[in-house]
Amino acid sequence: MSNEQSIREEETKRLNDVLAIVDARLRKELAVLGARRGDVVGIRQEFWDDVTVNFSDATELGETWTSIVQQAELLAERERSHKVASAEAERLAKQRDNPYFARIDFAEAGGEAEKIYIGRSSLVGEDGQTFYIYDWRAPISSLFYDCEPGPASFATPNGEVAGELTLKRQFVIRGGKLKHVFDTNETIGDEILQAVLSERSDTSMKSIVATIQKEQNRIIRDEKHKLLIVQGAAGSGKTSAALQRVAYLLYRFRETLTPDQIVLFSPNPVFKGYISRVLPDLGEANMRQMTFRELIEARLGRRWQVEDLFSQFETLAALEGSPEGEARERAVRYKGSEHFFQTVGNYLARLQKEGVKFRPLRFRKDTIVSSEEIAQHFYGAYASGDFGERMLKLRRWLNEQLTVWVDHQMGEAWLEEAAELADEEEIQRAYVQIRREGGFHDGAFNDEERMTELLMRRAAERLIEPLRKAVRAFRFIDPIGTYLELFRSRSLFAECSPDGKLPDGWEWMAQRAEETLGRKTIDHEDATPLLYVLEALEGFRKVEGDVRHLFVDEAQDYSPFQAAFLRRRFPKARITVLGDFNQAIYAQALESGGFNGWTRLVAPEDTAVWRLTTSYRSTEPIVAFSKRILRPEDAAAIAPFHRDGEVPTVTGCADAAELADRVAADAKALLEAGYATVGIITKTAREAGDASALIKERLADGVPVTLVSGESAKLPRGISILPSYLSKGIEFDAVLVWDASASRYGREQDRKLLYTVCTRALHVLHVYHVGAPSPLLGLDEAAAHAAKDLKEAERGRA
Repeated sequence: MSNEQSIREEETKRLNDVLAIVDARLRKELAVLGARRGDVVGIRQEFWDDVTVNFSDATELGETWTSIVQQAELLAERERSHKVASAEAERLAKQRDNPYFARIDFAEAGGEAEKIYIGRSSLVGEDGQTFYIYDWRAPISSLFYDCEPGPASFATPNGEVAGELTLKRQFVIRGGKLKHVFDTNETIGDEILQAVLSERSDTSMKSIVATIQKEQNRIIRDEKHKLLIVQGAAGSGKTSAALQRVAYLLYRFRETLTPDQIVLFSPNPVFKGYISRVLPDLGEANMRQMTFRELIEARLGRRWQVEDLFSQFETLAALEGSPEGEARERAVRYKGSEHFFQTVGNYLARLQKEGVKFRPLRFRKDTIVSSEEIAQHFYGAYASGDFGERMLKLRRWLNEQLTVWVDHQMGEAWLEEAAELADEEEIQRAYVQIRREGGFHDGAFNDEERMTELLMRRAAERLIEPLRKAVRAFRFIDPIGTYLELFRSRSLFAECSPDGKLPDGWEWMAQRAEETLGRKTIDHEDATPLLYVLEALEGFRKVEGDVRHLFVDEAQDYSPFQAAFLRRRFPKARITVLGDFNQAIYAQALESGGFNGWTRLVAPEDTAVWRLTTSYRSTEPIVAFSKRILRPEDAAAIAPFHRDGEVPTVTGCADAAELADRVAADAKALLEAGYATVGIITKTAREAGDASALIKERLADGVPVTLVSGESAKLPRGISILPSYLSKGIEFDAVLVWDASASRYGREQDRKLLYTVCTRALHVLHVYHVGAPSPLLGLDEAAAHAAKDLKEAERGRA
């Protein structure tokens, strides 16, 4: 018998032994689950039969209430038990399919080697001591990810454990069957990676616990630093590593950390849905997910019309090459810069002494408190302390002024009329209150007057309740007026500027701000600075101090304002930011200096920077093709994982009709070849809509074609048509780039966008263009024609 066959038989026997234990546990849990389900159904059906109901007197009422509470508590306890049993049964079912993926043999110094099997979750014997499977997050499991056979050590909460790693073995187990087994001297064997990376994609991201690389494992298990920056090439596993990090943190600190204390900022709703299954597949509940757009909308969207980042992108694309477009882009870039952040910071310091604008409190045509009176109190009686303390004092004072105003209105004709309109329920409540206060008895003589006065006061309070609500919400602050003041005075702006200078195009910015903000619409580039000013004036009262970890994906697209605001919003959180300078596609981040907006938030000694340079997503030919789009200095550090595949094609088309014909035919052929997800990626949403209509005209009704929008929450199977910016962070089996022509991707600013689009492809990349191809593709006209001829020849052979 060969050694390889002997190993397979040994591991198959061991696998069957483990599966027998899992099966026994699963049968037990399913029995418990059935019993718990029966308990819950029974208690719900018999709830009122087991409750003694008697409302005859106070004593019986108390006993009735006690009986109801007891039954409710019993039901809640059974439901909790049912939920626990259900989760355990689900975990065991997953373990039955794929119990573990690796084995290491490790001998502590002076001891014998122990066989350690590693899986997504642990399996422990009835004695509580025998580990059949170790969770991948356990300290000893790090040996698999970090070490090669030979001297090795791993960190534990109690210190370093040293010894010798004598064996590393990897498995592919599917449906409880051993498919492949490899012994390797590498951290993670190429055979396993090749097998995993060659699989077809899905509509959701997969866990990578079986293929975590050494550099990724360092990111996942970092507990030391308050700021973790991960700069990674497209497809290098940044997001995957971040999600495994979330799972690790929940495991490592399971006694003190909950999913609600972890927040992940995603680039768009599609991406949120794409990654939503990773943590549940690892047996953990999802952390909180949101987009920065949702955060802006929650604070500003209820009062004003706010442009989002995608709309800004579309506007700039539509204005491309025009004087207005150039001016707007210059404003966008400046308002995302460190210079403007410092300017606004200096302006806020000045506002401590003067300049905050307030909104008056008005009721109908009467001014209760003028904006001038509010400002006098803020800078007079409440001149000391920070913004938050002073605004709280101001809020209390304004509430007092509303009460004084109500007092002054008593006896006014309009209020008497309002009291006379009181309904029967209001009159009854007033009567009960006066009766409780001793009214309506033999000795009372002014009850009617008291009733009238009470009804008048209640009518006044009801009518001014919107004002009280506005005061509670700090609506007496005028953030737009305060922010606009910075653009209404050249001298004020220069005074607040860190170098005393106005930016290029300041006059255009000032005029634009006056026009848009004056009609209560907010450009995206103004939204974050405006919100920062508003939050600062309110004393950052919306902070979420209970959040312990903040993750920001595509962080290269965040401006310094957004970074600073998130730090203020989550002041106690450790931050993990993930990004790629080569995928910075938005104008707002072009002046931010990469991750500079983040690094200034945390001391250097508390910051770690990790670089992931190997691209695992795409085949080697696709990575080589995509690298040519970048500048040589930007592409130099990107290394492909050695996975062969088709060479990307570039196809020229005479017009839009031919473009649609070719793309539709190729997309259909790719689906028929077994590719589950095919992405047709356009530059803008408008192009995506046009392309969708053209493609659907050319395909049968049974072919799945979906137009993906900024509101989409899930990536479907089949053909997806979407704009470039919505493809960020997502991958497809095959990508067809819609019209990569010189007219659409001809500017230097388009380089990173085109690179981002092309790097969404796992296995197949086809690029099409109408007219001249984009010069960023690195093709001359002859090469483009050669590529077209080759494609035609292939079509002919097919």
